[in-house]
Amino acid sequence: MKLTQSSEMGIHAVWFLAMEGGVTPMLSTDLAHRINVSETYLIKVLKRLVGAKILDSRKGKKGGYRLRRLPATVTLADVVRACEMDDDIYVCQHDDRSCKNQITTCPVAVTMAKAEQAMFDELSRTSIADLVDFCMVRGNPVPQMPEQ
Repeated sequence: MKLTQSSEMGIHAVWFLAMEGGVTPMLSTDLAHRINVSETYLIKVLKRLVGAKILDSRKGKKGGYRLRRLPATVTLADVVRACEMDDDIYVCQHDDRSCKNQITTCPVAVTMAKAEQAMFDELSRTSIADLVDFCMVRGNPVPQMPEQ
């Protein structure tokens, strides 16, 4: 199972903003540079996070992105759902097979739905504050992406 780069980027962006205190807005240019990602792609992800009410965005001289919620109230599941746009991780191509319209009774589709739920249950157990605490306890620096 693989999540998209959007989720990975979204998690790191929110985590980084939380590590920075989450209050002062940060320009997308600066954030992209700090986590070493494409600003163009990051802006798309940030818009999704704003739409999910995880981040706020402000335009203007003192604008940028900042946390809208406390890090303890944002889970990895929240970020992944926002970044993946609620797409299912498994999409059955039942229209191309003889099992049309049996998606709710298909053992493969049912199992995949359970696996997806289990993944989100686990992601719901970890908040952005947990990631920040992990860094603080270990004395690690603010998270940054490796140079590409």
